[in-house]
Amino acid sequence: MMKILKSILLFLFCFCANHTIAQKRFKDEVFSSLDSVNNVQYGEAINIKGDKEKLLLDVIFPSRGDTLKYRPLLIFIHGGGFQNNSKNGSYSSMVCNSFAKRGYVTASIDYRLGVEKSGYEDGKEAKTNKDYAEALYRAQQDGRAAVRFFRKHAEEYGIDTSQIFLTGSSAGSKTCLAIAYMNENEIPAAVNQKKWGTLEGNSGNEGYSSKVNGVMNAWGAMIDYKWIQKGDVPLFNTAGTEDKTVPYDSSYDYHGFKYGPYILFQHCLSLGIATGWRPFYGTGHTLDNNKTKQDSCVQSMAVWLYTQLKINKGKNEEGVFRWDKDINTFDSLNKAEKYADNAIMFIGSSYIRMWKNIRIDLDYKDIIHRGFGGSNLIDVSYYIKRIVYPHQPKAIFIYVGNDITATEKDKSPDQVLELYKYIVKTIREKYPTTPITWLAISPSEKRWSVWDKIQQANNLVKTFTASQPNLFYIDAGQQFLNADGKPNAALYRDDKLHYNDEGYKLWGKSIKESVNKITTGK
Repeated sequence: MMKILKSILLFLFCFCANHTIAQKRFKDEVFSSLDSVNNVQYGEAINIKGDKEKLLLDVIFPSRGDTLKYRPLLIFIHGGGFQNNSKNGSYSSMVCNSFAKRGYVTASIDYRLGVEKSGYEDGKEAKTNKDYAEALYRAQQDGRAAVRFFRKHAEEYGIDTSQIFLTGSSAGSKTCLAIAYMNENEIPAAVNQKKWGTLEGNSGNEGYSSKVNGVMNAWGAMIDYKWIQKGDVPLFNTAGTEDKTVPYDSSYDYHGFKYGPYILFQHCLSLGIATGWRPFYGTGHTLDNNKTKQDSCVQSMAVWLYTQLKINKGKNEEGVFRWDKDINTFDSLNKAEKYADNAIMFIGSSYIRMWKNIRIDLDYKDIIHRGFGGSNLIDVSYYIKRIVYPHQPKAIFIYVGNDITATEKDKSPDQVLELYKYIVKTIREKYPTTPITWLAISPSEKRWSVWDKIQQANNLVKTFTASQPNLFYIDAGQQFLNADGKPNAALYRDDKLHYNDEGYKLWGKSIKESVNKITTGK
């Protein structure tokens, strides 16, 4: 009996240990129970009625059994057009609870509501863009006070003050964006600072910084996207593409808020800022209040934010500027080398850089060879103009295989697609009809554990390619698999990732015919 009991206990111990190892704090929901402290006053400020208004917040965090002393903080700011709603909403609860279960400290805040009426329409007082700009101004003052509050009380709530992030919904996301990116010299001219005070405001907790470390923008927009400047904090964006309230792009404006999530995503890519974009196609504002879509949104935000944490920064340093030396070399080659009118271009990561016999393997002499090893799609996005624009390539071939690598820095397949779309869009600005080809990410033993995700990314790009003129897709991956469906080790280097000479010969042979068809149009 004792032996049986010991066996059961050993089994339970092993099961629990394996379960713990399989799940990761901040990435997965590892806490089943949460604690909260509600209606904490974080400040006080004068509202549009001229009254002093107490500013309250709720704090949600893992159960008090959590032994981690300092944890990242995520502050949620609710929407409602700066006029209604509160910190106690269904979406705010979804976000705060989901992240708290992952091990974050989360908070949902109230702020001063109300939009004044300084204009006239049909003989009646009306709200103007100025009034909405001032509503944003007051909201961001209160949001900054909340950030300062948590810095002031970091020990009490167990906050890692180097990891404070913001998110919200609609007007709340607009407020998050203003807190993170608006500087004193960028305050809209219409804002009456004499009446409403400085950017930091007087809502409380003076003497502490209101700086944050990143923003997740859910269907919010900016008055001026140029508030985001080179070196600013990371930004994730999500919205429905049929949003008729707040623009996901810049096709209209909401009371002066013109630049939506997709525009901000592209702007961040152009500046080399870590970013992401999760569109919900055919979906409206607040994702139509569809709980399934909103939950999917939260999951995407959680995946992205995990890559931005300090624990992953050593493994996920997305600083595009580390490639400056390589791109400077390309600039020099552009001056030194001459290319024929029928030259084609190969761009990408190490698979391209290490293809030393590319001209022989493809039986094509005029190739502009531009690979920088270890690069990912954000790197290519940032440098794409410097790489491509100096040339007049007959066709462009792109291989980038470092966004899904079986590490904590991995992007989701849909993020791979959106980044590739941006690269295509940027190329199309100068070369509207030049053939562009995605060389499908190849299988490898080293990354076999995520081969299913790589295939998903390839298939998403393939579907996108089929919907656009002069886009092509070449998949030679099956040529590198044995009869058992696993990578053929004889075609790879000892690193079990890159092709050896025989592998490159096979790759060249597999795609040569397609290259000829694309370049000749026959």
